[in-house]
Amino acid sequence: MSSTQKVHPIQLVINDASTFLGTGISAKFEIEEEDKKAYLYGKKVGEEIDGAPLGFPGYKFKIRGGSDIAGFPHIKGIPGPGLKQVLKSRPPGYRPRKYKVEKKTGGYKIINLKGVKIKKTVRGEELSERTRQVNLIIIERTGKKIEEMTEEEIFSDKILAEIAYRLGKTIMKWGTQAVGIKTNEEYTPLVEKLSEVGINEDILNMIYRKLGVHLIKLGENRKIVIEPLKKISRKHPHPLGRYIAWVMYNIYQQAKNGQINTDKPEELAENIVNQIIEGIQKWLNGEMQKPPKMPLKIKEETQE
Repeated sequence: MSSTQKVHPIQLVINDASTFLGTGISAKFEIEEEDKKAYLYGKKVGEEIDGAPLGFPGYKFKIRGGSDIAGFPHIKGIPGPGLKQVLKSRPPGYRPRKYKVEKKTGGYKIINLKGVKIKKTVRGEELSERTRQVNLIIIERTGKKIEEMTEEEIFSDKILAEIAYRLGKTIMKWGTQAVGIKTNEEYTPLVEKLSEVGINEDILNMIYRKLGVHLIKLGENRKIVIEPLKKISRKHPHPLGRYIAWVMYNIYQQAKNGQINTDKPEELAENIVNQIIEGIQKWLNGEMQKPPKMPLKIKEETQE
């Protein structure tokens, strides 16, 4: 290969589906090494593969799909790696849409293409040198049970570390994005106000990672805690979502009043995560009958 020839990495999108922890979180990795990419060539959508040749020893994956550099998807059941034109009425490769069309007599009519077959260009089910993204789901991980792993052991596992971080960040949106602080007639997300008092992105990233570790170690309680918190609902906030918002708003107030030392970020992140996990455990044990009263829109008096 010429030293000037561009190397095209393959992006692996590894999803934590119901076959593993069931968080629904996806971790993304790029592989550039030719031996790792070559391991994928010839594999087919639906095939189970070993994770070790890709740099993930102990893992077993199932190929759920993929696409080339132009975005043409690999479709199961179509032989070979080449481009083909097929009639599609649903994903992958085609997502039916509704269109608003102006009528000659005035007004509009809606054209719904659901169920209508459209000729689309796709690739066969076999991965090749043209493949630029491969979608995988985790179906097995050997070794120590996750509930028994230490934080350091989870961080040393590339996939678990990424799942923990992304999961923690998703759940913490209740404490960073759900709350709005109104000053001068404008609402500012709490995350921006936290930054103003020294709780910066580095500290938040520590919180995301540490909280994510606790969440993936919840075992059988994992799903009932995670599922209702994955999306923010300001109209009908979940009790745990409101609790997380309450914790982070109190942290903001304490930092604003000089009651928190942000010079020890690791200690601060640990303290915040412990407060959140304490609330989660109380909710699981039925000890949190009602969450703390916490409006998600707060008016803050401006100082002259």
